[in-house]
Amino acid sequence: MKKRSVLFLAAFAFLAFAIPAQAQTTLYIGAGASFPTSDFGDYANTGWMGTAGALFGAGPVGVGAEFFYGQNNHKDEVSLADDAKTTPWGFMGIVDYAFGQPDKIRPYVFGGLGVLIHKYSAGGISESETQFGYQAGAGLSFPLGIYVEGRYMGSEDTKYFGALAGFAFDL
Repeated sequence: MKKRSVLFLAAFAFLAFAIPAQAQTTLYIGAGASFPTSDFGDYANTGWMGTAGALFGAGPVGVGAEFFYGQNNHKDEVSLADDAKTTPWGFMGIVDYAFGQPDKIRPYVFGGLGVLIHKYSAGGISESETQFGYQAGAGLSFPLGIYVEGRYMGSEDTKYFGALAGFAFDL
């Protein structure tokens, strides 16, 4: 049931933001570090995360969908197993607003809502929890499609900052 709910929400997030065909379509992929905060930061180390998504926009506004995946090993002093880790992943619908001209360094802000799955695994045992997720962030896009950004992502139980760099290309 959880898998079906996640797939339904991902499809809804992607399709709910359909806009006219003359809009610009941008695909992107990025990776970087994730820094756990709140209770998650009490037991998880700095980890990594990756994102991939599509934005559909006209002018400075874009809407789209994003998949994200990451991993944070647990701190030795609080972990019962040597291989304890948390894998946050999920899907979000996103809204993006870019300032300035596309052919120059361009700041942007974004936010998103969707599903965040918090998967804990240690000693061959794993357990997942699916929750409502959110994100907000800002970044800079450079000519040739390179971007850098910071984001805050969270759910009821998992909260973290991400610092990412990536590549975006227009179709």
